[in-house]
Amino acid sequence: MNHQSFTPSLASLTRERFSVSLKHAMDVARTRLLVATAIFSFGILVIGGRLFELTVIRHGEEPSIAEQDLTSGLRTGRADIIDRQGQILATTITTSSLYANAKQIINAEEAAQKLLTILPNLNVKDILKRLQSDRPFIWIARHLTPVQRHEILRLGIPGLSFMRDQRRIYPHGHLVAHVLGYTDIDNRGIAGIEKGMDSVLSSQNEPLQLSLDLRFQHIVRDEVLKGMREFGAAGGCGAIMDIRTGEIIAMSSLPDYDPNHPTQATEDELFNKVTLGTYEVGSIMKVANTALALESGVATLATKFDASHPLKVGRFSITDFKGKNRWLNLAEVFVYSSNIGAAKIALAAGAEKQQAFLKKLGYFDAPSFELPEVSTPIVPKRWREATTITASYGYGFSVSPIQVMASVGILAGGGERKKPTLLLNQGGVPKGEQVISRDISRTLLQLMRYVVTAGTSRKANIPGYYVFAKSGTANLRVGRHYQTDRVMANFVAVLGKTMDDPRYVIYVMLDDPKRLQKTYGYNTAGWNAAPVGGRIIARMAPMMGFVPFEHESEPLDPFFRNVKF
Repeated sequence: MNHQSFTPSLASLTRERFSVSLKHAMDVARTRLLVATAIFSFGILVIGGRLFELTVIRHGEEPSIAEQDLTSGLRTGRADIIDRQGQILATTITTSSLYANAKQIINAEEAAQKLLTILPNLNVKDILKRLQSDRPFIWIARHLTPVQRHEILRLGIPGLSFMRDQRRIYPHGHLVAHVLGYTDIDNRGIAGIEKGMDSVLSSQNEPLQLSLDLRFQHIVRDEVLKGMREFGAAGGCGAIMDIRTGEIIAMSSLPDYDPNHPTQATEDELFNKVTLGTYEVGSIMKVANTALALESGVATLATKFDASHPLKVGRFSITDFKGKNRWLNLAEVFVYSSNIGAAKIALAAGAEKQQAFLKKLGYFDAPSFELPEVSTPIVPKRWREATTITASYGYGFSVSPIQVMASVGILAGGGERKKPTLLLNQGGVPKGEQVISRDISRTLLQLMRYVVTAGTSRKANIPGYYVFAKSGTANLRVGRHYQTDRVMANFVAVLGKTMDDPRYVIYVMLDDPKRLQKTYGYNTAGWNAAPVGGRIIARMAPMMGFVPFEHESEPLDPFFRNVKF
């Protein structure tokens, strides 16, 4: 009986123990599951947070290893460039650039094909080779747009990342191209002021302020471009310089290019005619030749020279375009632009004095300027008598337009040398070296006024304003021979507030203008470059605050009161 009562008790005890053990096991499993779930959730949060930081907050940080930039590093800072009124000419924006860790690319071919749908300009073979290179860092594309970045993120390709990058932009496109130049993909200056002032731009925070004024830059480019189209010219250039400070107010060379896309430009578009081009400038050189005569004492305004017959030089004859065929005084030689008279003035002065004077005016040396694109003048190694003659009327040696402007600024601007500059003058009017006397400079200015009222630059005469000018036409040279029907048309003018207060030098050049019915078959500068220069002056003078005169002042030199042209 005792045995029978013991058996049920044992079974009950066994069931109780099994129930306790099962419950314990389930509790342990439940605990482990909760711990695993917590760890997994924490991992997801960490990964999600990191992805959010990389893609939204930080846009990706620079990698510690670069494929080709290990020594130089990424350039990230560059000062803005502004004009004299504070208008932005060049600035830097933050962009995203795409790179990849090739070790993490699972399927290079698939990744390449997907990227090409968003970046079709990528080279297929090159990008595939890069993605298969097993390198930890390779560039894919620089300076992406926000849309491109968003689309690439949507592809979800492992191994692709973005980094913050900086890109130089030029808001005004073509307008200031040759002055500004451009930078490479890493913001290093390659041309123009970007190269010439690269160390300054890359080391300072304050904007670099230029002497340019966008308003006048637009006027010059607009009128030169119109002139090219009107007269069928292949190219052209124009510039404005402040005589008192040497500041360049405007400078344009055409054809030009968009500095935002310099790789799309041709060599001709990249070429700055104002500073890098060297040209024979024709009769414009008679300003210097006349100054030589007066400064050296070889002649006075009344001294006469025989221009009644051509001048024989070896087998060549020097003639005048629409010559007067008579004796001319020095003033008439200049106003009527006599080549014969100019040659005889130069011969009277002699080669030695001529060379010394031209050198003093800066015609034999490369000008010092902020742009790297500056040419050295082309001067004969041996200065023969023939060179003395041809140089008097602008043949036989070649100079740049910026040199002509600097020289005319001296000769007609009071006789002081003011170095041309693209940087804003922060002080007062600088004192320059006195190259010729003020009296002779005033005489030259008066002669240039008569060229506008009675000579070859009448089409640049703007009623109510004091415009002093000289035009020059030079036949284009191909090899050793001059082209009889192709010319370089040049025009230089001075705009004054009064007869005795010159303020600005204006220069215009047209390359190979055509003979047209409206020009009566002429392609000389007085028919094309001069009217273009006149239009520039007509637009800029009111903006400069010049008040038109009602009656022109009498000449200061008594000689001019008794002479008529």
